[in-house]
Amino acid sequence: MPALSAKAIVIGWLLLPFLAAFLAAVLPPLARWLSLLCCLATAAIAVAIQLGGLPATVELLGAYGVALNTDAFAVPFLLLNALVCSAVVLDSWRRPLPGPFLLLLMVLHGGLSTAFVVIDLISLYVTLEVVGISAFLLILISRSDRSLWVALRYLLIGNTVMTLFLIGAALVYLERGSFRFEAVASTTSVAALALILVGLLMKSGLFLSGLWLPVTHAEAPAEVSALLSGVVVSAGIAPLLRLSGGVPALGPVITGLGLASALLGVVFALADADAKRLLAWSTLSQMGLVALSPLAGGFYALSHGTAKAALFLVARRFPSRALQGWRERPLPAGVWWPLGIGALSIVGLPPLAGFAAKAGLSGGLSQPLEVAVTLLSMGTAAAYARFWGAPLLRRPASVDCPSAGARGEASPEPAWSPGVLLLLLALLLIGAASLPWIASPASAAAKSALVLLGGWGLHHLLEGERWRERLWLPELEGFSDLLGGIGVVGAGLLVILNR
Repeated sequence: MPALSAKAIVIGWLLLPFLAAFLAAVLPPLARWLSLLCCLATAAIAVAIQLGGLPATVELLGAYGVALNTDAFAVPFLLLNALVCSAVVLDSWRRPLPGPFLLLLMVLHGGLSTAFVVIDLISLYVTLEVVGISAFLLILISRSDRSLWVALRYLLIGNTVMTLFLIGAALVYLERGSFRFEAVASTTSVAALALILVGLLMKSGLFLSGLWLPVTHAEAPAEVSALLSGVVVSAGIAPLLRLSGGVPALGPVITGLGLASALLGVVFALADADAKRLLAWSTLSQMGLVALSPLAGGFYALSHGTAKAALFLVARRFPSRALQGWRERPLPAGVWWPLGIGALSIVGLPPLAGFAAKAGLSGGLSQPLEVAVTLLSMGTAAAYARFWGAPLLRRPASVDCPSAGARGEASPEPAWSPGVLLLLLALLLIGAASLPWIASPASAAAKSALVLLGGWGLHHLLEGERWRERLWLPELEGFSDLLGGIGVVGAGLLVILNR
């Protein structure tokens, strides 16, 4: 394929979602089909990259270091973007979506795809701002007073850290004369590294910088939560992994932050009594595990994001978000099975994608880190075990569309969401396709069984002794707490990187 033709294809693919959003605004009946077209185009580009049909680097403004990396690193993130956005569109096929949801979804999709392939700080800044504004408007789409404050809080925190990120990018350019990630690797400015990391940590939902996740997910519609936890947080983790692999000084720092984030998320997930908040705390924990390995992190993000998007999409069908009394609430098959499969994939049960992801992650870690990941995985299993006690509702049940009911129309949704089915199928196919690449499948399966048993035992210990009722955890989700957490992380980075 000629280089010019490949460059035109890549640029056209990145522009497609924005042009499709404009066309959908003019012709609203085409919005769903245009959204699916954008997702299919992204999936096709990911396959083309994997097969070597596109050049690894596309230069845009070489003098300033502005370029795109359509390399193997981006493939799992692009597939994740295509899967999650397609699932959200399919999930809502039989019911109307509020406001310009699909237009914002296409803009978000385009921003995310660009964030996964850019390798310069200015392009990354622009795309993360596009993603942030789109996510803000999607959170706000329910139009409640509470969602207005939560959305504004997300926007204010995001704009603050991205201003710091931009200052860090300017410091790198002043010293090295380039915005490329390679310039970050050779910079001697500790302040520049710390400012860039502060921005990416918040966008990744890591450690104290990710404390915006639980409240935001609690107030956002299920479709928006699926996007946020499924793929939006990957817009920050993907460049963070690129930098971690290319800047030796950042590797130990990001590993430490990843472990701290994983532990923080597990502890709060074990204690929280709200189903959506538990899933959000789990995202904070799982993104910490993604940050541990630049090599295996992309595939781990793919498996986690696919499963978590499925869980949030079925959360809309939960009889109640309160986990107390969960075992007394029968769930229809369209909720019970996706809830179990998605949770088991995140825990790492074969032959699901999460099993291959955890095996790949553990294979690239040192023994102490591998032990830590195993223990954290037991905590994750204990958190998700709280979902597994609900009985299966034997008779078929349909979910009524609230908006249709308000108009006096009978428009029941299917018992099984087509979007959730797509994600579950992806978990099974990715997991099955990855099995031949696992070095020691028997050993990995034994470890998975140990994690599941250990998590189940920890769950029963916490339930039997009523430790959850006696456990006190600090309130960390206020606006001042978010600002303080970002300040603490930034100051800590300056101290650690100066050593």
